Amino acid sequence: MMRAVTTLFLLFFSLYASPKAAETLGYYSDYHKALSSAKVQKKPLMLVIVTTYCPWCRKFERKTLSSQLVSASVNSMFVPLIVDRNKDAGNFPQEFQISRIPTVFFIDPINGREYWRSIGYLNKREFAEALQDALQLYKEQRRQTD
Repeated sequence: MMRAVTTLFLLFFSLYASPKAAETLGYYSDYHKALSSAKVQKKPLMLVIVTTYCPWCRKFERKTLSSQLVSASVNSMFVPLIVDRNKDAGNFPQEFQISRIPTVFFIDPINGREYWRSIGYLNKREFAEALQDALQLYKEQRRQTD
């Protein structure tokens, strides 16, 4: 009985806890600061949209974004930003306020427009591949507009 209660408590806590993902991952939590930094660094902005009540978002943060493989790639290739769709509503552009979460938008820092997105949970290997694809697409688009 005690084991069942403990399991339920841990499940409840993991689903509804509000971890400070931006702080833990070293991501920006302010859209405008992140976009400004992306412009200066000439890197695409990676905007991660989550909510505190989404178990897939928590898993994405814990298993995928926190992995060494993904973390190293994100920090070298992108300016990362994570926001809570509900709590931070109004602090990032309305066009990125979507219902499916987690969603990762890749944004061109020059024009502030999305050029690619990833929807739903991806494991670390899948997301590492997605990061490479997103960076390649960004480079191709930049070559065409420069």
